[in-house]
Amino acid sequence: MRGKAAWLGLAVMTAVIGIFLVGCATGPSSSSAVQSQADLLKQAGFKTYTGQGGELAYIKTLPAKKVVLNQYKEKPLYLVCTDPEAKQCFLGDQAAYERYQQMAIQQSISEDQRTIQEHRYDPEALQMWVNSQGGG
Repeated sequence: MRGKAAWLGLAVMTAVIGIFLVGCATGPSSSSAVQSQADLLKQAGFKTYTGQGGELAYIKTLPAKKVVLNQYKEKPLYLVCTDPEAKQCFLGDQAAYERYQQMAIQQSISEDQRTIQEHRYDPEALQMWVNSQGGG
């Protein structure tokens, strides 16, 4: 009987140590490990663009933290305005959007922040794209 008790005690102790080690390996889930939407957009290749003049009114029409699709010369142009009050948007092409999609899924960014929410044809957005590319 004593051998069974010792064996059971050893098994329980091993299980407790195993659970402890798994907890240490995964670590606490901290919000600092999760990147912000703006960080992901930059890493994916979106360009930061600060609106000027008449563009500011347009930027305020964009839904905050949502992806908006426009067409520029028959190519998709993706706009994300993380904070309309900051007058700042992120502009990206198809490749940047696809990278953002993958990164956002990995970081568990909500679906409504990573998928297209609106499809527009806005001349203001097109001019912002031209300006962000050094044209204009």
